Amino acid sequence: MNEIESTFVKPFYLKMMGLNALRTADDLWADLIAASRTVTVREVRWMLRTGHWRPVVMGAWFSVAVTAEPVRDDLMAAMSQSRGSLTAPPLAAAATLVAGTAAVPAMTSYIEFMTASAFRDGSENVVAAAVEHLRGEVAIVPTDEGRRAFLGIHDVAIRLGDAVRATRPH
Repeated sequence: MNEIESTFVKPFYLKMMGLNALRTADDLWADLIAASRTVTVREVRWMLRTGHWRPVVMGAWFSVAVTAEPVRDDLMAAMSQSRGSLTAPPLAAAATLVAGTAAVPAMTSYIEFMTASAFRDGSENVVAAAVEHLRGEVAIVPTDEGRRAFLGIHDVAIRLGDAVRATRPH
């Protein structure tokens, strides 16, 4: 385990993966904000690029805490390469904030992969709700449960970004 993983991944990923943040983000909020204030663009890009789900989860969350432009492409690549519910909801929530409508093709790619997969896990509905939120053309109509989950996880991402901007040195 390298320093990025021990500092920014291991302490948080279990509570922030998938939709867990809806229930558990507040439990580690102070520590998450403190880490978000120190994470660098280079570290976020590494997390998003590694291809391993644990760092990707936290790369998604920390992407809302750094300057958007340098991480945007890595975030969209991680979204299009996601393969399930552990990474897709945080990636979709972050992508709507960091990349906006530019993330729609990556999210659509994920939805198409999941709907053709034998391993459908419901996360395609959360991602479809993100596309719908951006007023993009949805590959599938999200379920009401998917919409509620997206709005919840999106709210956590907004709160995290706002909290970091309020406390990060300028």
